[in-house]
Amino acid sequence: MQRVISLTLPKRNELVETIQIYNQIANFHISKALEFKTISKRKLHNICYSEIRNKYPEFPSALIQCARDNAVEMLKGNKYNSYTRKRLDSSIRFDLRTFKMLLESGELNLTTIEGRNKYKIKIPGYFMKYKDWLVKGCTLGIDKSNLKLKIIVEGIDFTHNLTSVLGIDLGLKNLAVLSNGTFIKSNYIRKIKRKYAYLRKQLQSKGTRSAKRKLKCLSGRERRFVKDCNHSLSKKIANLCYGITAMENLKNIRKGKKGKIFNRLRSNWSFYQLREFIKYKTEEFGNKLVLVNPKYTSQKCNKCGYIDKANRSKGDFKCLNCNYNSSADLNASRNISHEAQLFCEQVVVNQPNVAILTKVDNNLNQLQIQFTIF
Repeated sequence: MQRVISLTLPKRNELVETIQIYNQIANFHISKALEFKTISKRKLHNICYSEIRNKYPEFPSALIQCARDNAVEMLKGNKYNSYTRKRLDSSIRFDLRTFKMLLESGELNLTTIEGRNKYKIKIPGYFMKYKDWLVKGCTLGIDKSNLKLKIIVEGIDFTHNLTSVLGIDLGLKNLAVLSNGTFIKSNYIRKIKRKYAYLRKQLQSKGTRSAKRKLKCLSGRERRFVKDCNHSLSKKIANLCYGITAMENLKNIRKGKKGKIFNRLRSNWSFYQLREFIKYKTEEFGNKLVLVNPKYTSQKCNKCGYIDKANRSKGDFKCLNCNYNSSADLNASRNISHEAQLFCEQVVVNQPNVAILTKVDNNLNQLQIQFTIF
């Protein structure tokens, strides 16, 4: 499992200049990749390297390769969009060749435009629990008043108690419904979101300079509020005594039009962020997050297994086969839990004893030789 350590550095001229030139080189690779219609790293190297070396003779070659790889990955992620570009102040990536971080002493070695430089960083005591983990990489970007440094560390995965399963059904009305009967309402979050939407509407309609300044002050507040709520909820779920947490795989859930109001609520639904928070927090306890297919989880009865679209009526669930009556979200969470039970029931395959197999093979070979001689 991997974790990210967020740190800050004072703005130094060599670091800022390194970031800006790195992003210029990345944009140059993107433009050449679109021009020659290739994302082959070898071909881009042959096309761009000599020209970049002539233009920036003091820029490290290892960072040029990092910028090339970053450009290729951006094009793949954006599905080869011709408008793909990096801002000059966006974060850049260092690999193990271009940086070294000693977490225990707080010493950072970075390859910059002025060569290899050493920096002393104050690391908060909270991150000292990662001092024995492997450092895999880092990113460096420009913030308003300083530089933001993110160190990626990797630890050993461990699992235990993979027998109890907690199913979670996410929604808009109920933020989460757990298979143990716990309901987490979203009334307060929706109230705050409505307040921010009303403020944005009023300020945007004015269009004055002071209204634009106020909009700039409000930017990010709603996002930080929702992020804090997701952190609090994921922490409570991770502290429950369950070895497996099961959730629906809601990829592509936003596709399709279902009305203006519902589409707006669905677009502001941060289900993926909550899922990722639950994932990394449960991993710290040696537990696992399992994603199940959401098909028929709301139509299937968790008692008899009967599937019918008419079983669910808005927020209520009543099975037409066994007359089981429950909340629709609670029934769905228990179906998710039952689907994840298959993960627990998988038999652990023992590794073969190579010594025994070799001995058996040798005995068989001896019998075949004796039979041939006979």
